[in-house]
Amino acid sequence: MAIFLRMFLIFTMLTIAPMQKYMLKSREARALQEQRAREIEAQIAQGQVTKEQQKLPEYSVDFYNKERPEITCVCLKDEGENADLGKASLRDEYKNDYYASGVVGLVGAPIRVQYDAEARPRITFYYNESELRGIPERNLILLHETEDGSFDEVAGGVLDQEENSLSVPIDEPGIYLLADRYQWYSVWGIDVSEYAYEVDPTQYPSDWERESYVGSIMDLADKQWAMENAPVFHVSTPEQLASVVYYNNAILGNASQLYYLEVYLEGDIDLAGYAWVPMGWSGVGYNCFNGLIDGQGHVIRNMTIDGANLSHSAFIGYSTGVEVRNITFENAYVSGGSYTGIVGGEIYMSDEWENVHVSGVLDGNNSGRKGEVGSIIGREAYLHFKDCTADVVYRNRDGSEERLEYFSHRQEVIANTPATEDFQLTIEEDGSVTRTTSEDYFQNLCWHLEVDGVQLLQRFAENETNYDPYWVFSDYLNGKHECLMWLEAFTGETYTRVSNVIEYKR
Repeated sequence: MAIFLRMFLIFTMLTIAPMQKYMLKSREARALQEQRAREIEAQIAQGQVTKEQQKLPEYSVDFYNKERPEITCVCLKDEGENADLGKASLRDEYKNDYYASGVVGLVGAPIRVQYDAEARPRITFYYNESELRGIPERNLILLHETEDGSFDEVAGGVLDQEENSLSVPIDEPGIYLLADRYQWYSVWGIDVSEYAYEVDPTQYPSDWERESYVGSIMDLADKQWAMENAPVFHVSTPEQLASVVYYNNAILGNASQLYYLEVYLEGDIDLAGYAWVPMGWSGVGYNCFNGLIDGQGHVIRNMTIDGANLSHSAFIGYSTGVEVRNITFENAYVSGGSYTGIVGGEIYMSDEWENVHVSGVLDGNNSGRKGEVGSIIGREAYLHFKDCTADVVYRNRDGSEERLEYFSHRQEVIANTPATEDFQLTIEEDGSVTRTTSEDYFQNLCWHLEVDGVQLLQRFAENETNYDPYWVFSDYLNGKHECLMWLEAFTGETYTRVSNVIEYKR
């Protein structure tokens, strides 16, 4: 018992004592402000100064952002002759200022700093060392967002590792933020190898864990298995599949667009009883799942994703390049707002999904009006569905249900937007294709070229009345493929056909 109590006391000192230090600094700053306010009130009451003559030499604000918890307090102190900040303010701008919130190596939240132009303040950021996720304190720098949206390091910083603070004189109001020197300068190709460090990302909470609902994933995921098997995963259990979600969302994070993962199902997987979440998520910017998912004929059963009224609710929330094939999702339940489907939420730069089969319910009862939803994918751009099937019911907010007739929202729009033949295409003797003109305006008029239902080229045609498609079709002109060509224009939500269709042969 004595040993247990001693260990408990040691644990308490190690975990609570640092927080007490941050709280103490915050209390000290706040106490100084309150003392100064009382002094000013007394001076005004005694007629020593008017209300207009009162000065504000120091101003501080406590911060706690659960998504960016590194910063605990920010303090402004005017070091000029007048020692007066005037109308000072400090405001958390995380996710409000898109560019600052997406800075590589960002530490904590960006802070908008306001004060009178005549002041010459020093700004001090107090940070929680335990939330730095392995970043060495000596790497901390202060960046300032310029008028053109770029970021410059503010010189003259003084790091106090005893007080866990970085103090820097600043010349103007604006957005200021802490960043990791190594990550920030490395992305610009600048040699900062002296500030390099090694960190095990599995030992710290990721941006995804801080900012998103992770469902059952972190209870199931085997972090070590994920790190050892990436980027090619062979999965046959819920734990292994959850490990893939963890690796993509937490380890790759907003760098996921640069990576290609392969996932092969080696057996059927039953997800009954688990709260699943999408691979690929939207935080500051979008975090993708890019690569291949090959079910190899296997089934994922009873997947439940409760996205409430959130967008990008699907097995793959967001992607800029994914191929899915030979997989069945059986008895799935997915709720969400716009960009919702069983398999894909918002999918771009993907050519073809083959042999994908889905059944289940898409529930929009929390999202009001039905947005861009589809039985397989919510939003996609020119993806071809080959040998796919769907038996999916959409549940409206009022509880009524309707069967989804289309694999994606784009398919539904095209089906309900009649094609026109405002232009006529003609194949010339030299093999080029000529189009007629029109006095009407067509937004983003384009040539559309496809082979066997898969788009190979979309090319602007607004200033082009003749085009030779031979170089696009040349590998398919053997009589075994269907090479089609037409004009299309953007008609509100997607591109629809505005000419006759020609089959190209040569």
